[in-house]
Amino acid sequence: MDAPVLEFVLRVVGMYFLAMLVIRLMGKRALGELGLFDFVIMTGVGHTLTSVALDRSLPFYEGIVVLFTLAALEYLMGFAALKSQRLSRFMSGIPVVVIDNGYILKENLAREKFNVDDLMQELRKHGVRDVSEVEKGILEPCGGFSVLLKESHEPVTRGELGISWEPGPYSIPTVEPLRRRKEVFKRLMPEVKTDEEETVVSIPQQHEILVDILKKLNHISARLERLEKT
Repeated sequence: MDAPVLEFVLRVVGMYFLAMLVIRLMGKRALGELGLFDFVIMTGVGHTLTSVALDRSLPFYEGIVVLFTLAALEYLMGFAALKSQRLSRFMSGIPVVVIDNGYILKENLAREKFNVDDLMQELRKHGVRDVSEVEKGILEPCGGFSVLLKESHEPVTRGELGISWEPGPYSIPTVEPLRRRKEVFKRLMPEVKTDEEETVVSIPQQHEILVDILKKLNHISARLERLEKT
């Protein structure tokens, strides 16, 4: 491999890992949905990465200085925003209500350059069938969209029905980190039993299972009746 080509490859690899390190130091905030200030910082990181990697006339150490300066600026401004609500609003902006009690606020849509097609797309993402179901539709500072449904259209929870969840033998809890990735597939693909190994459920056991299911259904029905009365 020619020396110029090798130098080019090494510069690209070096800037790649350096950018990963700097973004890692910025914290998870820089990896989420970007606000205005975060977008500017990440754009600067990308521009510095490509410029130093591709332009041999730029010293490598200058790219290092720029990247760490951007990381320090992100950290300092983020810390300052925690201390000052006014600065935080200036940097990130404020949420804007575009749906209020089932009505679309056209003036707010126009001010945010957010058209009706975009609004309908976001509502579909949240599983909303009709705008009248929405209590508040909020366009967040980071560009995300939040939906608060009216109480009459909110889904019923297990707690309201008095049902508790218990993990089964093949459950994959999302709050517990798995030690190995193979555990996920092992739980998703239970071992297939042969006819000789299959457990035979007797008639009395089947009766007990059905009685237990009926009790739970009656309990859920009673809870639903009480919720309808309230």
